[in-house]
Amino acid sequence: MPDETEQGRWDPVFGLPDVAIHATVLPTGKVLAWGRRKDPHGGMDQQGCAPFVWDPATGTTTSTEEPRRGDDTTPVNLFCSGHTLLADGRLLVAGGHITDGDGLDQACVYDATDDSWTALPPLRSGRWYPSAITLADGRALVISGSHQAGPNQPVEPVPEIWDGTSWQPTRDFIGLPLYPRVHLLPDNRIAMSGSNPLTKLLDLTGPGEWTPPPGPDIARAKSERQYGPAVMYSPGLVLYLGGGNDLADDRPTADCEKIDLTAPSPAWEPVASMAFRRRHHNATLLPDGTVLVTGGTGGPGFNDVAPGAPVHSAELWDPVTDTWTTLAAEDVDRCYHSTAILLPDATVLSAGGGEFVIGVQPNDPADTHRDAQIFHPPYLFRGPRPAIDAAPDDLTPGETFTLTTTGAPTDTVTLLRLGSTTHTLDANQRFLRLASSGDGQERAVTVPANPAECPPGHYVLFALSADGVPSTGHIVRVGVVRPTGHRDETSPGGRRAPRAESVRTGTVVTVGLTAQCPYGLGPCWGGAYSALSHLEDVVHVDPVPNQTDQTAQVSLAHQGLPDLSRWPEQFANWANASYVVRGVEVSMTGTLVATTHLGVPALDQPLPLRPMARGIQLAWDLRRRRRRPLTSDERGAYARLVDERPRGEVTVTGPLRLVRGRPVLSVRVVDAGS
Repeated sequence: MPDETEQGRWDPVFGLPDVAIHATVLPTGKVLAWGRRKDPHGGMDQQGCAPFVWDPATGTTTSTEEPRRGDDTTPVNLFCSGHTLLADGRLLVAGGHITDGDGLDQACVYDATDDSWTALPPLRSGRWYPSAITLADGRALVISGSHQAGPNQPVEPVPEIWDGTSWQPTRDFIGLPLYPRVHLLPDNRIAMSGSNPLTKLLDLTGPGEWTPPPGPDIARAKSERQYGPAVMYSPGLVLYLGGGNDLADDRPTADCEKIDLTAPSPAWEPVASMAFRRRHHNATLLPDGTVLVTGGTGGPGFNDVAPGAPVHSAELWDPVTDTWTTLAAEDVDRCYHSTAILLPDATVLSAGGGEFVIGVQPNDPADTHRDAQIFHPPYLFRGPRPAIDAAPDDLTPGETFTLTTTGAPTDTVTLLRLGSTTHTLDANQRFLRLASSGDGQERAVTVPANPAECPPGHYVLFALSADGVPSTGHIVRVGVVRPTGHRDETSPGGRRAPRAESVRTGTVVTVGLTAQCPYGLGPCWGGAYSALSHLEDVVHVDPVPNQTDQTAQVSLAHQGLPDLSRWPEQFANWANASYVVRGVEVSMTGTLVATTHLGVPALDQPLPLRPMARGIQLAWDLRRRRRRPLTSDERGAYARLVDERPRGEVTVTGPLRLVRGRPVLSVRVVDAGS
């Protein structure tokens, strides 16, 4: 039998009414959850959802009313939304699902005191996969999320702040990832640690501005790391865990990195690696300051659930010793759409997984998990537990209060914000080790005075023994205090200040990109945008890719050709294998030289022309996961050029490749002018 003091223990699997893709611990101590669809036998794009509340004390579940739009009639699907607990304990939910990649402009709040959903004013656009985070003054920031716009699905670049009455826009950020990993820092800025490789900071004073930290741009060594969680394990200290796709074998990494964003010149640095490669795993802060990792897949691609790929063993990271400990294994695959969340009794709920569509095919029903397990970490088996006998229900930043306990003497007091998680993301996870003094049964405990370290809302207060055994938690509410020097005005007229457009005078290059993300280049744009921006000679990246053909456009600083010998390595350095480059296409204008070459003034020598070959066209059919077939005009373009031999200037468009180290242009479209 496993040693529970070293590995912990999983309780038996129990059923839930739906897949817990979204899960929040409410101020009541119960858990609110919902999945993708209200009818488990219906289609994957139903409008409407069926949230339910699970009671850890009794194991029972009850349904809530159905969330609706402001007309109180139209149901909404809150799948793929972002959410955060507000200062008053209500849950703000922003965005939702129409179809994969196309989000709702819906916003609403859930109030556990009367079990009600209330619609808010709509967002500026639909948001699918947005993040939400509560700020130090009690407002809430919603950032990213994709929506349908004509043939494309752009990621909304403008974050919005809910001030309790209306939505206020702040500074835009082109190239945001979906579900960005964001954290509130002690200096009141918002840090974005992923999944893009570059770390950026958002200063919300005045009109707001995105900046790199002091010094040069900083990036994680593992670059683009999609579907890996990030946790702020102490104020300003962020841990990024696994995720992504490695170049060598397309598997996620086990590597982890940390950064101290309070340092004068912050930089990512490696820490100990997990025992298992993981993607779609969850990272949960525990009352003793350790980080619990559960679930995920170690296989290649987006969500490998083949036997042997899902990871069942949990792992525990100790930030003091920078060591990982392998723990007991759960019974069920917890991969894409799984959740894990700390409960007030210091156990962890692990739930969900499944309900996804790859291409046109929904997942095997066996891979959808309407169930959960409870994990008892090893600290619960290492001696008697303290018990909180008396503590306030309401706290104020900077306040000192008296904590009275019984049972095992109390050595340490910690505070953890109630969790609200989905898609490996809980932007509001927060661990605070509180200053305290006194004997083992009565201690004077001080709440951090800085509301950016202890933002308003509900937390769980834990007392821990000298052996690190936590009490059952006591739920408290930290009140609102406006941060010193805070300004909440937005850009003039409530609109964001315009950005200057970069001047584009060079060659426009179309790049074919296949994202590991099954939803295509439009929704999963952030990492590609970042990588394209770092290619040699690129001075502009069009902010919205072509979702129909799965292509992006960049502009060079000159009228020549892209350096195809260097671009693959440069792109991979930023994107890893999160995207596959299918090729590039250019339009070159010049005069024909012996029919088979194009004389272009910007080039030192004529550019060889070739007919289109099978499999080099860029346009991609996302649903069928293959290149779109060439039209008859495209197939015959080179032959017509040879037959007609137009005089004067001619523009040739087609894929550009290196053949024996020399650029060659295949002829897909010819424009010989009038």
